[in-house]
Amino acid sequence: MNKKMVTIIAALAMCTAMAGCTGNDTASSSKAETTTTTTAAAESAAPAESTADESAVTNVGTTDYDVDDDFRAFEQMKDKYEGNYLANLTGQMSNNGTKYTICIKDGKAYQALTVQGMKSYTVCPGDGKLYNVSEGTTTYSIEDDDGNQWKSADILFGATLDFDHAYIDTTTNVVHEYYNLDSSVSGGEGQIVYGFDGATYDLKQVVLLPDGADESSAVYFTVDSMGEADDSLLAVPDLSAYTKE
Repeated sequence: MNKKMVTIIAALAMCTAMAGCTGNDTASSSKAETTTTTTAAAESAAPAESTADESAVTNVGTTDYDVDDDFRAFEQMKDKYEGNYLANLTGQMSNNGTKYTICIKDGKAYQALTVQGMKSYTVCPGDGKLYNVSEGTTTYSIEDDDGNQWKSADILFGATLDFDHAYIDTTTNVVHEYYNLDSSVSGGEGQIVYGFDGATYDLKQVVLLPDGADESSAVYFTVDSMGEADDSLLAVPDLSAYTKE
């Protein structure tokens, strides 16, 4: 396991770096051209993703959401969950099947990923340490925490800046809201797209889009569940059955 917090936001930074290595001409184009490319990629890819996982959409029909109105489903979610949430996500496309769990509360964080049944997790319990644990290898490591590591684990709110635009996928009744990312947190410029159920405004999907992204380099997650933080995940882990690296 990575010796630092293995964050979903870090996946965006990796994608951005990969895009740069491939010599994507879009990276050197104007901001307007980049935004157009990013938007086109998400609007063509996100509906396809929703169609591939129709079980994630519980209310296919109509919505009263108005893309030109001031109401934003993200702001409603933020009011309810910012600084106190537990989210379970499943990766799609390039990270298909990978399970992610993120728990944030009171400056503490827990983040886990499970790949092919092998679980690794990191806990930032607020004691000045980071605990990295691999259940697959039954090993652990401990690092110093500068007090800000929990912020990088906050996939839903930690790097989200200003609203860009929204659109409604009428085939799935999913509302997609696009927000710009804080590159100082995410590790690269781009956008995060929240997909909300058009009837309930529950979060259904998260897409990370590096600048100039196409469908293959965007990072997709479906939201399996979301609720309040679980304090038991934020405690110092029991390492008695593990070997220190």
